[in-house]
Amino acid sequence: MAALKRPPVLHPFLFAPFPILALYAHNIRDIPVPLKEIVVPLALALGTAAVLYLVFAALFRSPGKAGLAASLIVLWILSFGHLTTWLSVWTGGIFDRSLFFATAVLVLLAVALIGRRPSEPGALTRVLNVIAATLVIINAASIVQTAARRPRIPAGEDGRPPRPAAARPDIYYLVLDAYARADVLGEVFGFDNTPFVRGLEARGFTVAGRSYANYNLTQQSLASTLNMTYLDGLAKDVGYASSDREPLYAMIRGNRVMSFLKSQGYRVVTVSSSIEPTDFRGVDRYFGFALSESEFRSVLLDTTPWPLFFGSRRSAESYDAHRGRILNAFRSLEQAPFEKGPFFMFVHIMAPHPPFVLGPNGEAREPNYLFSMVDADRLHGNEPRAVADYIVRYREQLAFLNTRILAAVDAILARSADPPVIVIQGDHGSRAYADLDRPEASYLEENLAILNAFHLPGPAGGSAYPEITPVNTFRLIFRGYFNADLELLPDASAWTTWRRPYRFLPFDAAAYTGSIGSAKAERRPEAPAVQRR
Repeated sequence: MAALKRPPVLHPFLFAPFPILALYAHNIRDIPVPLKEIVVPLALALGTAAVLYLVFAALFRSPGKAGLAASLIVLWILSFGHLTTWLSVWTGGIFDRSLFFATAVLVLLAVALIGRRPSEPGALTRVLNVIAATLVIINAASIVQTAARRPRIPAGEDGRPPRPAAARPDIYYLVLDAYARADVLGEVFGFDNTPFVRGLEARGFTVAGRSYANYNLTQQSLASTLNMTYLDGLAKDVGYASSDREPLYAMIRGNRVMSFLKSQGYRVVTVSSSIEPTDFRGVDRYFGFALSESEFRSVLLDTTPWPLFFGSRRSAESYDAHRGRILNAFRSLEQAPFEKGPFFMFVHIMAPHPPFVLGPNGEAREPNYLFSMVDADRLHGNEPRAVADYIVRYREQLAFLNTRILAAVDAILARSADPPVIVIQGDHGSRAYADLDRPEASYLEENLAILNAFHLPGPAGGSAYPEITPVNTFRLIFRGYFNADLELLPDASAWTTWRRPYRFLPFDAAAYTGSIGSAKAERRPEAPAVQRR
């Protein structure tokens, strides 16, 4: 009987991309990641698999044995972080180099046994080829399916002006991530924000003292504000059980506010942002900043042994870049009046939201955990001491932020040829007392009450009222300065969990009876937090 034909050794080159595709497929259901993010990791993984295969083929003089050894090492490297994370939770904090060396010894022993195998592993090679191909196909199909199922985002009402614009002032929209309202800052953080509020008012701002965000998460909030609409229709189209945030990101990227202003002859100016959906690059002027490691690649590196040896250095560099990006935003605001107008400037600053990288006088702070931009229970884990530290660090970063905001406003007002429109707004409230999966364990007042300040010069601007919410921000501006036929919408707010971004829980401020105490009573001490150093 003729010997069976030796099967091709494919599995090392399929197991190498599998963990990357799996991580990508999992993440794009919740947080869309540009496809370009996986190109370099895939190339590195395939290159590593090829080098390992060639080395072991030379050592063992056997394609099958070389494939087994290469697959084993590739899978060990790309799954090590998952193993350590599981052990860290199970054992209460084991995450050190001893585990790396212990597993490395086991892998090397396994490789040695493979080399001593007397025969070519033809049957095992066939099985591993099928398994690896199946894993790659499943994850690739998941990526394609997720992309194909995303609904088309409706454009919404036009609202174009029926007659010439009353004025065309430069417009600044400054979004301060997680900036809470003054009364909440006093109650939760023990921070008196009165001097800052009075400073804005002295510069001609109206501060809406009873303003709430329309939604408690950035994606929903900005999708709503920049499209001047609520998201109920989108939720119905996408499905209330969906966790796919790409439709929200698509609304932000293709928003109506920028489209409207472009139709009125405005240039769009943006600043480097910490998150991809608000990092508008294809605009008339982009104030860039040296890129730090992307969030997806950071998570991918955390699945390898890399953080055990270089994690602290990598985090320090990432925190430096994050700090630099915040400071760059303020420098850009101060230089913007020299831009050719009229222009609309959009600036999203990831502060006072964590990570807390700035002290009250602008001194550098470096958190004691691997780089992350999470907040709420994802960061402090509902552990009382961590919550107390969260409050202190938020307060310190806020103090410095206030100083830079007033300085930027002064520069804008002094350097502008004509009085500009300026909106300074929190996208949602602070989250010292928030469990992003359980509203009953969250102080919703804190999560939704926001800073909302308007500089609307001249009679065309009208006036912002105390209860105005972000959905009416540009309706108010476009009506006043462009004669746009846009009615103000009823001001309403909703809370949603991270896992179900389209299932909205209406928030009635007048009827709400929650408090810090009630949120504390519902805390979940076992809630996950970021990995501390």
